This record gives sequence, C-alpha cells and structure tokens, in this order.
Amino acid sequence: MRTLSLTVAYDGTRFHGWQVQPGIRTVQGILEEALKDVMNDGEIRLAGAGRTDTGVHARGQVASFTTSSTLPARAIAPLASRRLPDDVRVTHARDMDPVFHARHSATARRYAYRLSRRPDLLLDRIAWAAPHGFDVARLDDATRGLEVEADFSAFQTRGSSVVPTRCRVSRARWSARRGGAVLDIVADHFLYHMVRNIAGSALEVARAPDPRGAMLGILDSGRRPHGSATAPARGLCLERVYYEGERIP
Repeated sequence: MRTLSLTVAYDGTRFHGWQVQPGIRTVQGILEEALKDVMNDGEIRLAGAGRTDTGVHARGQVASFTTSSTLPARAIAPLASRRLPDDVRVTHARDMDPVFHARHSATARRYAYRLSRRPDLLLDRIAWAAPHGFDVARLDDATRGLEVEADFSAFQTRGSSVVPTRCRVSRARWSARRGGAVLDIVADHFLYHMVRNIAGSALEVARAPDPRGAMLGILDSGRRPHGSATAPARGLCLERVYYEGERIP
C-alpha cells in the first residue's frame, strides 16, 4: 500500500463544506468519487488537513489517502482534475511516508480572511463587504496582539468538538488590498470559527480608542463578547498547511 498526499484548491460557494455527508455536495465526497475512477482501486477515503465549513474556500488544502494502485503520482492531478467540476482542482500529488496523515502530521495552517469596502459582483464570492468602513492600520493593531500562545476560547463558537483551546498564533496581520484588506493568520491549530470570529471582532474593536487593548481584553476574558459578529464564511480561505521541516511564518 502507498500513502499519497494531494494539494487541493476549491471555490467553496456551492459546497456544503469539506467533510463527506450522504446526499450533500461536499469537497471530500466529490474528490473521493473522482479518485475512485482515477485510481481504479475501489473505495478511496480521504483525510483532510482542514475541515472547512460551508462556503469556505481553499487554495492549499491537503488530503491524504492510501491505495494499492501503481499509477504514478505525477499523473494523478491532471487525471483527477479532468473528472472534477470547475470549482475544485487537484493541483499536486506526491508519494509520502506511510505514517503521513494530512491532519495529524500538520504543524500549522495558514488562512486568509478578505474584506471589501463595498459590495462587488465578482468579489462577493471571496470577500465580505464590511457593513461599515474600516481603517486597515487599526485592524492590524487589533490583531497583532494575538501573536501569542494562549487560550483562544474567546474566539471559539459554541457547538464545536472538544479540542485543546490553547493555540500558538505566529502571525495575525492585516494588509491593504485593492478595494479592501486581507488578514493573514497562521497558527498551530484553529478552533471552530476562530478566524471568522477574530475578523468580526477586529472590525468591532478597530473603532475603540485602543484596538489592541480591546482585543487582548477579549482574549483574556475567555468568553465571546455579547453580540460580537462572526464574519461570513465566504471571506475565508485555507491558504497553506505546514508540515515538519517547513518554515512557519
């Protein structure tokens, strides 16, 4: 048996998330059907590095699986992509060590959250048109204080599975982009809706006299502020997954 990893990109708009669900269009389900045909190896079961929610996008999702097929890794991406719909692509495939697992072997993940200043027919698929104006420098001031190892319970949505709430965030920075802004955030792991809650909270506290202090106050409280917004899924994208030996920003 071989262990293979895939790098996968998708527009999450018409997917009900990553994880396979009977009778529902998911990225994992669509990919497994295509790979079963490509590998000619019966059932294929993928493990994804990130279980992205409905509407969330990816440029660097990683998935792993085992197979007895002898098809060369270099042939998998083009063959799979021919069998996939136009909103998902396999961009790379390679053979891995037998113990490799896309989720369990990951050391960090990188997400981007995109804001736009006004509704836009094209950008609305991948960015949130913020309900009020924003100052990118103040957004950045708010989130840079989160570049710590701490309990991030305050940014976790209720109803998530039980996971360690202590996260090591190595990067949480906003930069200006044409027509909006992007949050670049990297952590060893993320809690349920953590990035979307950070983005929504940043918009709120950016209007405070001390954005960084206000954001750290939320972090230290361990509780979600009453009425704090969870930013919509469409602005979120899984950009990259890091593994042992790779430099984490």
